[in-house]
Amino acid sequence: MARERISQADEWQAWAQRYDIDGGIRTFESGLTLKVFLGALFVGLLMMPGSIYLSYVSGQSGAGAAPWVAVILFTELARRSFTTARRQELYMLLGLTGAAVGSGLQYRGFIWYAYFINTPQAESYEIADKIPFWVAPARDSIAIAERSLLHMDWFWPIAIFLIMKLLGTIRGISAGYILFRLTADLERLPYPLAPIDAQGATALAETTGRTETWRWRVFSIGSMAGLIWGFIYVGVPSLTGVMMTKPIEILKIPFIDFTQSIEGFAPTGVFALSTDFGQMLVGFVMPFPIIISEFITAMLTQFVLNPQILYRFEILHQWKAGLDVRGVGLFNSLDFWLSYGMGKSFSFAIVGMAASIPMLIKFRKSQSQKTGQRGSLQPPPGRGDFPIWLMGLLWLFGMGTFVWLVHWMVPNFPLAFLLGFAFLYTPLNSYITARTFGILGRDLFEIPYIHETTFILSRYEEIDIWFVPLPDEDYGRGTQGWRVLELTGTTFTSNIAAQLLIMPILLVSGIVVYHFIWKIAPIPSSQYPYVQTWWPIHATNEALWKTSLRDGNSQMLQAIRGDYVAAGFSSTLALYGLLWVVKLPSMWFYGIAGGIGGDPGMMMPRLLGAVIGRFYMIKRFGLKRWFMFNPVLAAGFACGVGLIGMGTVAIALVSKAVIVKPF
Repeated sequence: MARERISQADEWQAWAQRYDIDGGIRTFESGLTLKVFLGALFVGLLMMPGSIYLSYVSGQSGAGAAPWVAVILFTELARRSFTTARRQELYMLLGLTGAAVGSGLQYRGFIWYAYFINTPQAESYEIADKIPFWVAPARDSIAIAERSLLHMDWFWPIAIFLIMKLLGTIRGISAGYILFRLTADLERLPYPLAPIDAQGATALAETTGRTETWRWRVFSIGSMAGLIWGFIYVGVPSLTGVMMTKPIEILKIPFIDFTQSIEGFAPTGVFALSTDFGQMLVGFVMPFPIIISEFITAMLTQFVLNPQILYRFEILHQWKAGLDVRGVGLFNSLDFWLSYGMGKSFSFAIVGMAASIPMLIKFRKSQSQKTGQRGSLQPPPGRGDFPIWLMGLLWLFGMGTFVWLVHWMVPNFPLAFLLGFAFLYTPLNSYITARTFGILGRDLFEIPYIHETTFILSRYEEIDIWFVPLPDEDYGRGTQGWRVLELTGTTFTSNIAAQLLIMPILLVSGIVVYHFIWKIAPIPSSQYPYVQTWWPIHATNEALWKTSLRDGNSQMLQAIRGDYVAAGFSSTLALYGLLWVVKLPSMWFYGIAGGIGGDPGMMMPRLLGAVIGRFYMIKRFGLKRWFMFNPVLAAGFACGVGLIGMGTVAIALVSKAVIVKPF
């Protein structure tokens, strides 16, 4: 029997429907109460230092776990007070706590450029003295020498950032709301992945009743597993780092490098085993074809394609024996994979565009056949909607002011490019993304290297343009958040009010917390193994890109070869065409193409999770029950890791703060 060809829309919606076990509700209540606001603020600010610390130690911020910690504390207090917690309150608590914990990480760029401006890479590429004043103070600044964010030398970088943050919030809320009204209300797009996000609040809202459900039991199992793993992976290094100059790592963070071990039979191959086995939970959730196909192609890349073909034909010519995964990866990228990856990215854009246009047309026709008419812009009662014209004016104000500010920062850059990005590209791209999220629950394509192409076309060679946020934004991703608000029955007005109330508090507290953590130890240093491992190679990449257009003869431009770009573009399109002919689902294409050039060691935890889920968990619990369990299990695991991580990090921070001396 011939295989039936399945469209991408049908394929991904069928996968997402496995998780849609709740029906949407249509009665709306405010999720913003005083206890929710204070609870989110307390837990968020309490865990913010640990979140920042974790990001430097292990590369995991812990911000995803903190909201669940807050919700559990909230629900337990509600049970002991013989009251119930509404799902609207819990969803609001999740959002506010996540924003509070993650708010400190938004200042990470300040610490990065304070480090980068004094690196040998910035010096050798002659850009250390060309970094604009609104990015970081001068390299000899007292603020950098004393590791202090609370210094007047940081006035302009922080002031520009705060203004950008306010304008970004205005644009994000207004544009996201308008696109949601057009796609969800008028076009009735289903947003298939939104119910997954809405399940968390539903799961824990049930626990405030008299009976516990399967959700709470599964959440508890995940939490215990997270506690054990968190102690092994994060707790031990954090606690031993208090007493020793170099922390003890039971599992080396962030990976165990086997690249030098395989160079005898696979020169130019890389294999760095990721030690973050929390990624197994990602393997539980992601489609199995993507996981298995990307791993197989990554293995073929590193053990066949790189050593037996590209190296033998001297395409990978900069490799030397004894290099670690970072050095091999950098040289391989400059020799071949950077150019090939560019071509692959362009092919993804073509494939996504070719698939999305007929898909959107087909979906519109099917909806009109089912209902006889499209939806209405008339909002349901009680949802807390706003006049679309008002949101349009807010977006125009936010975008216009943003363009003016960027023009002030780089006055010699052609204004026409900024206006084109802001008022042509951004609205069109955002609408396309909103529609693909509404149908598939994910972004289908994006135009690759659009900044670099713009800089080349503008013939602008100054370095300052690389540090400016261009107005090529995409608000389509944010539309799903509005759909989740609708599914949980949370009024839109309460969500916006909560964001505006908590934002100024978080902006100030984030700077103070980051200042305190920077004071404890230099970043990077042995106290922060993750950034000590990766930041030097990131500095090299940053210097290469920042100088790529200078004099038209940079090392980066020399590394980009048209024939390799064409090879990446044509081979990826050929792969898609072959799979289309044999009628294999598109998931195989994205897995195979995504794994080409990848490191299989980094994929091992996800692969292990996918195999366990596919060949044990589904047989043990059944397909439907397992897909009901694993989102809640993943949330519980994140909570467990967060609890142990925040506890041990708090001990480490307090201990280090006590022994800090003023000399």
